[in-house]
Amino acid sequence: MPVEQEEVAMGRRSKDAYDNELGRREVETDAADTFEAEFPVITGRTVRILSAGESPDRIALIGGIETGVELTSIKAGTAGHVIAEVLRLARQKHDSYQRRGIFGPRPIILLGQLDWPAKDVEGPALYDVHEELAALIDPSDFDGYGFSEIWLMDSGLKYTSRRDPRAPADFYCFAPVEKIGFWERARKRRLCVPKTISEFIR
Repeated sequence: MPVEQEEVAMGRRSKDAYDNELGRREVETDAADTFEAEFPVITGRTVRILSAGESPDRIALIGGIETGVELTSIKAGTAGHVIAEVLRLARQKHDSYQRRGIFGPRPIILLGQLDWPAKDVEGPALYDVHEELAALIDPSDFDGYGFSEIWLMDSGLKYTSRRDPRAPADFYCFAPVEKIGFWERARKRRLCVPKTISEFIR
């Protein structure tokens, strides 16, 4: 490849990498803002984001306790895929944190944001699969990962009125065992055409 073409290709890759990083940070900011606004409504525990960084992505005061918040995206199309992805990422991030000596006296929450399984492939809302999650989950699977709590958040608009400015979120807790389950913000949900799990994975 001529030098000029190499330089153009390298420049394009650099721009793509920059755009991807910028997009990732915007997604993280949106997730952190939603968590700060919605988690207190659902759980009764106050949240104030103190700073942004890397590993963990945010430092927050949660219920008055300084806590790390590690953000991640959970791309899944079924309840089984949700559990598998949460487990995979909890294990991956635990191993990374353990290797770098990040776990310490400060608690760290792993917070997943539910996302579509692929671009232009709509996945289920957390509200659609929470009962199946409860039937499938084995609490012992989530022990020993170093995170004080593991949560999944869904702030999608599927069941929210387009005129509702709050963008309310639903949550599912995977650990600790005493908090496991579906946590929802009470609201009138916008009617949707019912879909079965099989329809989601076609």
